Amino acid sequence: MGAWAGFLLAIVFVFAAISKFRDPKGTENSVATLGLPFPKLLSSLLPTVELLCAVLLAIDPRSGGPCAVALLVAFTTLLVAQILSGNPQNCACFGSWSSKKISSWDLLRNAILITLGVLATLN
Repeated sequence: MGAWAGFLLAIVFVFAAISKFRDPKGTENSVATLGLPFPKLLSSLLPTVELLCAVLLAIDPRSGGPCAVALLVAFTTLLVAQILSGNPQNCACFGSWSSKKISSWDLLRNAILITLGVLATLN
């Protein structure tokens, strides 16, 4: 089960990374809109880290799982902060393919992805 969970999560991270690489300006704008520092730097690092995490998940799910969980917990913390602000911004979590206001659906999606990361770790 853990290997499949790692593989599925790797696909999600590859998709997210490629979507961000295909629209670097949109990714930079999204990072800036979310109020994160150094949007230009983060917008180039983020998809690179996602891609590296996907590779690690594919090579060794037991090592890639904790990496994925850490990233997803950080992303989820940002999403919760946006929702609690009362004025959630658009999040291009999957590049321009998914640019929409942050909602509780994003939290549910991340909870499922975190579960996959945990299952990959327990392989």
